[in-house]
Amino acid sequence: MKTVFTKVELIGASLEGLTQVADLVSPLSDDQWHADTPCPGWQVADVVAHLADFESFLSGNPRATDEPDWVTLPHVIGETGKFIELGVQARRGTSKAELIAELRELIELRRTILNTDTGDLNSQVRGPFGGPITLERALTMRGFDTWIHEQDIRDAIGQPGGWSGLPFEVALSTLISALPVVWGKNSKPPVNAVLKVVISDLASEVLVRLDDDGRARFIELGEPTVQLTISVSDLVHLMCGRVAADNPEFLDRIDVTGPDELVQRLIVGMVVTP
Repeated sequence: MKTVFTKVELIGASLEGLTQVADLVSPLSDDQWHADTPCPGWQVADVVAHLADFESFLSGNPRATDEPDWVTLPHVIGETGKFIELGVQARRGTSKAELIAELRELIELRRTILNTDTGDLNSQVRGPFGGPITLERALTMRGFDTWIHEQDIRDAIGQPGGWSGLPFEVALSTLISALPVVWGKNSKPPVNAVLKVVISDLASEVLVRLDDDGRARFIELGEPTVQLTISVSDLVHLMCGRVAADNPEFLDRIDVTGPDELVQRLIVGMVVTP
């Protein structure tokens, strides 16, 4: 499982992911374009609008500032939710052709900007929420966000796919990197307890141990206190909050062993995205 990426790879993952979304939605019917996604309050069109908004902002363009009547948008929670929704709301009513054309234009603009940037992965750039972050973090966040939203669109229209290639590898690596927080902070295990996650369809496994300094770390070998065997699709949907931790069908598909209370805290604590 790839965990370290070069600048070229991260740029490629970000741009390839955006292109995959544009290609996926271009032939959609009106019903599919307006199908509800797993993101509360968002149709497929809104997901595309969100991706266009953030890429436009990162390219240096001004964002929409007119606030809607938030009472009419009950899915919007907190200031971060409002920040994200502004760009989506501004594009509601835009035709499918116009929105896809905007996204494709932004892909080429981002390609020019990123390929002419001479900084390394540690250089500071504008982040999706305006503050400075490293280029590595910015590219990883955008690659992850784009690929996850591609999956939201695929779930909405019933067209599974996208489970290979650089965008997928960056997204999966991002989720795996969160497992020490999931185990050490969210699950609250005893010291020296080991989590083993087996991704069944990738023939891959990861072990994390809570050390006596209170921090959880990846380890190579260890006897698991809790073992979770799960498909990569279910892992992504769980960690991104796209499936409820108590969903009976989901629980039937996974295999988890260990102390009941710790197992319960783990499953609930696996969600790492807003």
